[in-house]
Amino acid sequence: MRDYLDRRWRVEAALWICYWHALGRDDQESVWYCAGHSLLLSVFWLAALAGGLLVLGAFMQFLQGGCR
Repeated sequence: MRDYLDRRWRVEAALWICYWHALGRDDQESVWYCAGHSLLLSVFWLAALAGGLLVLGAFMQFLQGGCR
């Protein structure tokens, strides 16, 4: 089990690096491949989306006078 987890972590790390380098090169095929095969990237973007929505909600509440 430990070998599987170690291999999985190495694959996730390689996909993470692949994704960011592909974004820098504007290589859309590699971006989609890395994003489609990486659980870490999916969790990252889901957390970024949730965080962005929370910030947007707090800002909208502030604009409506909810922050006193």
